[in-house]
Amino acid sequence: MTHRPRLNLRTTTQLINQSTSTFTSNFFTFLFLSLLLLSFKTIVENGTLIVTTFIDHDPSLKSLLSKLDLSGTTTQQQHHNIIPPPHNHRGRNRPFLHLTRVGTLDDDFFSTDDDRRGYLHRKKSVVNTSFVNLSYLDGKKFEGIKFMVDDYRGGKEKAGIELARRDAATLFFLVSFLSAGYGWLILGYLVMQSCVLGIVFIVVVNNYLRKYSSFFGNVLRGSDLGFKRLSGFILIRWAVRDALTQFLGLWFFGEVEDQYSFLKLFVRLKLMPFAVSSPWIPGFEKEVSGFRVAWVMVDACVSFVFAVNSWVAIMDYRMSSREVVKEGCYLISMMANQAVVLKWFEVILSGTPVRWVVSRIFGRLFGSFFQSVVEVYFMVVWLIYYFAVRCKDVNSDGRRFGRRDLEHFINRLRY
Repeated sequence: MTHRPRLNLRTTTQLINQSTSTFTSNFFTFLFLSLLLLSFKTIVENGTLIVTTFIDHDPSLKSLLSKLDLSGTTTQQQHHNIIPPPHNHRGRNRPFLHLTRVGTLDDDFFSTDDDRRGYLHRKKSVVNTSFVNLSYLDGKKFEGIKFMVDDYRGGKEKAGIELARRDAATLFFLVSFLSAGYGWLILGYLVMQSCVLGIVFIVVVNNYLRKYSSFFGNVLRGSDLGFKRLSGFILIRWAVRDALTQFLGLWFFGEVEDQYSFLKLFVRLKLMPFAVSSPWIPGFEKEVSGFRVAWVMVDACVSFVFAVNSWVAIMDYRMSSREVVKEGCYLISMMANQAVVLKWFEVILSGTPVRWVVSRIFGRLFGSFFQSVVEVYFMVVWLIYYFAVRCKDVNSDGRRFGRRDLEHFINRLRY
C-alpha cells in the first residue's frame, strides 16, 4: 500500500521530510525547472559581463563620460578666470547620485553644505540680483558681457552640457539599447518565474492527490496557471526588490564621483534582482562589502514576507495584491518558528558562501546549477508549508483545509 502524503504537518522536520519526498518523486520535472532557471541566470550574467566589458574597452564611451561634467566644474573655472566670485566657495565634483541631508523647510534643499553655510552668514539679499562686471574692458575688444544670476538660494545657475552630434548619438544609442534590453529582461523574468511557480504547484498537488499527469501536461497546465494568476504579483515582488536594491546602492555608492565607475555599478545594481551577482568594482572594496551584507539581510527579509504569497495568489485569484500580502503575513505568523528555521536554511544553502565552495570543487557552472536546484527545492518547501498552515487554520465555515479543497481546485482548472 502506497503511503499517502500528509498536509497537516507541524514540525520543521516533518516539513523537510515531506518536501524532500515530493521533490525526489518528481525529480526530473524539478530538474527541468532548475535548468530553466540556470539558463536564465546564465543569460543575465553573460549579458552583464558583455555590457561591463563594453564599458571597459570602448574609448568613445569613456570620452563621452568625461564630457558629462554634471558638477559644473569647468563652468566654475571659466567664471573664475573672468569674474571674481563674491564668496569663496570650494569647488567639488558631484556624482550622478549623491545623498543630501534634509533639514527643516528653512534650509535650502538643493544647495550644498558650503552654500548653506555661506547663506546663514550673509545679509539678506534682493532676490534675483544681477551683477554686471565691466572692470576688464580696458578699451580692448571683447566678445560680450556675461551675467550671473544670484537667486534666493545663493546658488549660481550655470549653463547646461554641450554635446557634439556624434556624442549625443552615442549617448542616445546607449540609453536606448540598455532600456530595450532591460525591458526584455523584465518580461523574461516575469514569464520565467510565473511559469516555474505554476508548474511547481501543479506537480506538488498532483503528487499529493496521486493523480498521474504527463510531463508535458504538467508543464502546459502549470505555465498557464502561473502566467494567469502570478504575473502581477511577480512584477510587484520584483519592483520591491529593485527599489530596495537601488536604495542600498544610493546609500553605499551615492558619493562615487567617478562617472565611469558609477555606470558599471549602476548596471550591476539594476541586474541584481534577476540574478544575484556582486557589484564588485576595483577601488570600492569597503563600500561593496557593506552593500553585500546589507543586501543579503534586506533580501532575506523581503523574501520571508513574500514566502507564501505566490501560493495565496494561485489559490484565491479574487484577492487584491494588498490582501495577498496581508494573508501571506498572517499565515507566516501562524507557524513563525518553523518559517524562520526554513528561511534560515534557505539563506545558507542558496547563499554566496555555499555557492563559492561548490564552485571551487565542481566548477562555476555546477555551482550555479546547484543554486538553481536549491531555489526550486525551497519552492516546494514553502508550498508544503502553505498547505500545512492552511490545514491548521479554520475557515469561515468552521472547516479545515484538506484534500477536498485541492481536488475541487484541480477540477476547476480543467473547465
